[in-house]
Amino acid sequence: MVAMMKNINGFFREKIDSILLFVMILLVFWIVFYLNRLDMSIYILAVQLSVFVYCIYLFIVFFKYNNTKRIEAIVEALKSENRSLKYEYNVSRREMREYFMMWIHQIKTPITATKLILDSDKIDNRELLKQLFYIDDYTNMALNYLKISEFERDMDICGVPIDSIIKSILRKYSILFISNKISLEYEPIDFMITTDAKWFGILVEQIVSNAVKYTRNGKAGLKLQHDDEGFVLEIYDTGIGISREDLPKIFDSGYSGFNGRTNQKSSGIGLFLAKQIADKLELAIEVESAVGKGSSFFIKGKSKRQ
Repeated sequence: MVAMMKNINGFFREKIDSILLFVMILLVFWIVFYLNRLDMSIYILAVQLSVFVYCIYLFIVFFKYNNTKRIEAIVEALKSENRSLKYEYNVSRREMREYFMMWIHQIKTPITATKLILDSDKIDNRELLKQLFYIDDYTNMALNYLKISEFERDMDICGVPIDSIIKSILRKYSILFISNKISLEYEPIDFMITTDAKWFGILVEQIVSNAVKYTRNGKAGLKLQHDDEGFVLEIYDTGIGISREDLPKIFDSGYSGFNGRTNQKSSGIGLFLAKQIADKLELAIEVESAVGKGSSFFIKGKSKRQ
């Protein structure tokens, strides 16, 4: 309705010259009839017929004008959408290029370390397994980064026992807990959440991975609080922590902050990936941290008891 009124106003603004000319012609004929004392009933009849025909003409022209404006609006909307899609595509390509440049640089570290171990006279199997773990971890992170664009087609929402997900992740990272001398604090959790098991596991894994990489000779753990409305899963560590200046930016793509730049294993994508997954699973993710004291990440969402 608003668009129609806008088109009507625009149409009459465009046709004002034509309408004024029509009125002036009628006025001229009135003067002619008046000065020559002709029968005004004939003039009135002629005016009525002229106005009727002219209104039909205006209606036809307005119909064409309205269709033209509607098509122009559709074309402009398509152009705008096309520009938006091009912009998003270019941003996506740039982010992907930047990420994989960082990823290639980062994965070279464990590859080089693995080569040095294999070239040494005495192979340290534990250190070799650790470097192979990093390579596998980076590979999985890259695959998950690529899959996030097709998230909706890869979802299976159902009741998931949170304990089985966490235990699987802790088993996977046990080598780093041992290598970095991290004491694990975790009690089995008898609780079900409604989510996608695979993607929720990837979300938790990114945060656990972050905790393990930035903690040495300290503690890390997971604990859950829940009620009938929802749950809060806390993942904490006593690692190097995150500066107050970096906290608002840690979920940005490629942002690793000061601590990340001083750590050769940081690609700046893990927490970005975690935030993307949390948003798509309709979960909230928050963080509290202080430099030298460690970090606590909180995953909040609705839940359903088993």
